[in-house]
Amino acid sequence: MCALSHKSGQSLIIISKQARTSNVPEPEYDRCGEPAMKENSDGKLSVKTMSSLRKDILPMISGRVAAAISGALIYGLEPLEEIRLRAEKPLVLQNWSREWFIGSDGLPSAKPAGSFIVTQEDIRTTLELMSENSIYAYQDEIKNGFITIRGGHRVGIAGRAVLDGESIKNIKDISGLNIRISNQIFGCSSKVLKYLIKNAADIYNTLIISPPQCGKTTILRDIARNISNGVPELGFKGVKVAIVDERSEIAAMLRGVPQNDVGLRTDVLDGCPKSIGMKMMIRSMSPKVIITDEIGNDGDREAVHSVLNAGIRIITTAHGYNISELKSRREVLMLLEDKVFERYIVLDDSDGPGTLSEVVDGTDMRVIWGSGRHVS
Repeated sequence: MCALSHKSGQSLIIISKQARTSNVPEPEYDRCGEPAMKENSDGKLSVKTMSSLRKDILPMISGRVAAAISGALIYGLEPLEEIRLRAEKPLVLQNWSREWFIGSDGLPSAKPAGSFIVTQEDIRTTLELMSENSIYAYQDEIKNGFITIRGGHRVGIAGRAVLDGESIKNIKDISGLNIRISNQIFGCSSKVLKYLIKNAADIYNTLIISPPQCGKTTILRDIARNISNGVPELGFKGVKVAIVDERSEIAAMLRGVPQNDVGLRTDVLDGCPKSIGMKMMIRSMSPKVIITDEIGNDGDREAVHSVLNAGIRIITTAHGYNISELKSRREVLMLLEDKVFERYIVLDDSDGPGTLSEVVDGTDMRVIWGSGRHVS
């Protein structure tokens, strides 16, 4: 017997080998086939997960693999974060808590022994479906190691690299696909918004710090949507937002259309390096706020200062477990020393991905919310 749980309000589901004949509750879906809206008991902003798993992803996966996943989903695995297909290896489903295999009986299992095996043909068929039977049309994306499909889901690709000098021309003999599921959670930034908003029309320059897979991009996306649309509950009017989406993960553009809701006053520059894109958006789109993900590459510091010198606010993120850890990264350290950021938001996964751990005032490094009192 195994237990599955999810910390966003779903009930604990216990699964046994008799689960097929017992009253195992299926997740509730609205008329559009999406997970139903969950109202918080304390009256805060509601949260809705928009993974579009059945609509966008399963039709793009090899039929036998899709059938196995679909059969396992009724046992409370959602929301999934990743689906991993490796040639001649077990199918792996990853949710917030752990990885799951699918047993020969169709039930989720914590052990790989006797589980569903993905074939090379499954991978080939899946990639053809995802590229709409025209892999060459996706060549520019494939050589970067991923493609983006409808719904904003990113598919990582592993295989044999074909080199052209020092650059990658193509990836052949595909051996693995990692489908990273874009879960847009409306309202997930509700706990941090009050620390970002300065007044009815202004926000603080903010750095969100989080370890990998702890929800920083999901929260960043929801922040963009909220400050673009406005937050009546906090008296904040919507402002013009520019997103520099270097890795296509925030807005997840597909043929010029954002697959995620990033707000009605938001413009997106997709696939452009941050150091170049921030300066372009300053000149071309006159934003009030620029949002970008994972700061720290060469040239990012100069670009951030260009944003501030233009009187524009910035919200960005960095990988790390705390503020002190960021000091080992040169570009980020210089930004810390420049006192660019007025707010530091630290996330962890202590109560599930996206848990707010600490809020620090960047002007005096005083802890506004959290366990500590001062950050050195």
